[in-house]
Amino acid sequence: MGIEMQSKIRVNRVKLRALLIGFLLICNVNILFAENLRNLSKTNFKWKALWAHPVTTLEDVKKMVELTGKMGFNVLIVQATKSNGKCFYNSKILNKSKKIKIDPLREVIKEAKKKKIKVYTWIVNLRVPPKEFFKSHQEYLQKVKSEEKEAARKSRVNPDRVNVHGGMWLCPDRGLVDFEKNIIEELIKNYDIDGIGIDYLGYRNYYACFCDYSNKKRKEFAKKHPKLSEKEVITQFSEQSLVNWTKQLREIVQDIKPNLKLAIHIYPDFDLNPEYGNKLYVDYCGQTIAWFYKPFWSYGKIYDKATAYKQAEGKYHKYNKHVPFVGVYTGKRLKSPERLRTEIRIAGASGADAIMLSFYGTFAKRPELAEVVAEELK
Repeated sequence: MGIEMQSKIRVNRVKLRALLIGFLLICNVNILFAENLRNLSKTNFKWKALWAHPVTTLEDVKKMVELTGKMGFNVLIVQATKSNGKCFYNSKILNKSKKIKIDPLREVIKEAKKKKIKVYTWIVNLRVPPKEFFKSHQEYLQKVKSEEKEAARKSRVNPDRVNVHGGMWLCPDRGLVDFEKNIIEELIKNYDIDGIGIDYLGYRNYYACFCDYSNKKRKEFAKKHPKLSEKEVITQFSEQSLVNWTKQLREIVQDIKPNLKLAIHIYPDFDLNPEYGNKLYVDYCGQTIAWFYKPFWSYGKIYDKATAYKQAEGKYHKYNKHVPFVGVYTGKRLKSPERLRTEIRIAGASGADAIMLSFYGTFAKRPELAEVVAEELK
């Protein structure tokens, strides 16, 4: 073997050894980092909200409010509307099932007041109208590209979410339509609620609507901003539509009940700017730091998301507070008590003094998880 060849082998061995040492150092740092995240201290959260699907009997209402208080939550965001025009309160606009003999929302408010728990109504936005509404308002429907429509029917690619949402959704580019305004006004005027919880404000495909109205308005936007690329036009137009939607909602709410608060769980995501939530006209901006689905996110990823959202807080509205959202589900997606405790502590380690968890039903079924929450939030 020649001297030159031997020299190359030695150099390669040195490089390989250096790479191996570097890899081991990174592994050790990551292990140490993960271990540190497991040993964080508790946070004294001030605003603590639990998202809850509705219950429809007085007995279940009392159980829900009782457990909410025991776990240390001071806000209960209870579902009032559902897709396809269904609701869980006495409405002149939407349909409450005849099988429900009580007014669930009114009874929750009564019980919650006894325990000084604030009640927000959870509204499933853009998916609320019944099918009958769209028969005469086809132009209000969100539209996606043909290939995206096909993707909605295929197996999930990203374990964290569906490829494209199906069903009939209102287009957010139009802003709040009268149908939505009427529902919101009905709830504010008829119920002694403390706030509104916004859910499903966004696009089926996570970035834009391609209905005739949206296409026309986007072209007008592009003409006013000739220096923007096509992607920049879509990003800025869609983002501004979502922001304007919350601005309109805030104006309506404050005209009727100025002290009413707005909370949101940002979903669907807005892929073109994942941190756009700090621009919304809401008081409590729930952003997912720990999602429901497996494989569960690493503690490092949870910490990175939590700190990024917290650092973006307050850049546009002083009242817009970042709230870490932690999803907890039953069945195959069940989290261990240790994992849930760590996720809650990472939320606090980001500097946040507010938190939201879902769902009530999970904690009602899994007392060991309810106990962890009580220990962390009390």
